[in-house]
Amino acid sequence: MGQDDIVLYWCGKKLPEVKNYEYYTQQTVFPCANQNTLNKPLFQVNNQLCLGPDHEVMAWLLDNGYQNSFDCIYIDPPYLTDSDYYAQIKVDTPGGTQRVKQRVFRDIGYRNLASYLQHIYESIAMIKELLSEQGSLFIHLDYHSSHYVKIILDEVFSPQRFVNEIVWCYGGGSGTRRHFHRKHDVIFWYSRGADYIFNPQYRPYSPGTIQRGLTKVKGDRYKLDSRGALLQDWWHDIPKILSPTANSNWKFPTQKPVELVQRILQAATAENSLVGDFYCGSGTTGEACENLGRRWVMSDNSIYAIQTSIHRLIRSSSRPFIVSSTQPEPSPPGDLSVAAEYFSNLFGNELTISLQSYQPKDNRPPSLAWIDFWEIGWLNGENFISLRQVIPAKRGQRVPDWVSLKLDEISQPLAVQVWDIQGGPVKMPITLL
Repeated sequence: MGQDDIVLYWCGKKLPEVKNYEYYTQQTVFPCANQNTLNKPLFQVNNQLCLGPDHEVMAWLLDNGYQNSFDCIYIDPPYLTDSDYYAQIKVDTPGGTQRVKQRVFRDIGYRNLASYLQHIYESIAMIKELLSEQGSLFIHLDYHSSHYVKIILDEVFSPQRFVNEIVWCYGGGSGTRRHFHRKHDVIFWYSRGADYIFNPQYRPYSPGTIQRGLTKVKGDRYKLDSRGALLQDWWHDIPKILSPTANSNWKFPTQKPVELVQRILQAATAENSLVGDFYCGSGTTGEACENLGRRWVMSDNSIYAIQTSIHRLIRSSSRPFIVSSTQPEPSPPGDLSVAAEYFSNLFGNELTISLQSYQPKDNRPPSLAWIDFWEIGWLNGENFISLRQVIPAKRGQRVPDWVSLKLDEISQPLAVQVWDIQGGPVKMPITLL
């Protein structure tokens, strides 16, 4: 380190220690929520969703051939807000509509600043090793922590690898009368090398500019570009998700608009790029990658985040993906009863499966209303092969409790897996009648 280098020090600062972690594949999902068949499609599975702390997931990736593999990594870590973040969903139960409130994560705030800085420091150091030579990191922050993290980024990547500070402006109400309303986030963009991927992005011209048919740049007049005006680092055209009834609102705290992440990926990835997100939340990055045809690896330390991401990817008919964990599968959150009947008719073999009852292990009464969505598939050892998913018309509404499927033959043990609305799967092997 040179005498002119500026670094940030805190109590306990140390370089990251990359340890070896186990990686447990729990299921492989072939999203197919609207078809009445149960035959395994022949698709190569390239995308991964992992439950586990970001450091454990990244350490496993580095130990298993992913070094220098990611063209873009977008992360939206905690901001030092000293807050609890809850997901709230209305559930239609037999006793009426209930509001389910589930804590998703805890942001420790400034009370443990050194721990926060050490965690971010280790994350950024491992991300740099995962990035390809043409890769970029985009880290989404706000005023609580951006000034600290910028110095860490300069230390790990060097100031020469800083590309942009993107300012995302958004609307929404605020009750404060003691300061200006805080209505923007920042996204720091750092590249691994000098030859990073960049595809210029464009925005529509203003109505006045279109009417004139010309644009003025430093006093000169130029013809309009058919693609629009070159996008700047001040983004005010993508609104925050505010409407509680919007189809894009997954009722997940800190959820970002898919248009925001999609713009980043359009600018910093190529057609075959691999994208990472290790604080994936509701799975926005996965949906953006699916829209653009990018490969992805996402992770989160919250089972509720993983569940929301699975539900979201199923609903959007994504490509197949693997669900794994850095920890063995936890005990199920409830007890499930299932009935199944298999018979042959003139139209082939048919399987009817119905959910009979569900009893949560907490103080909630027994009801199928607590089921977020459910899946049907094969058991391949510990790996559940999800081939048919049953989802509600809208999250929180009653999910259909039976389904009839056509299938060629039963070559492996069948199973049903339901997801509790408060987080966690319950797997049940099927006994045919």
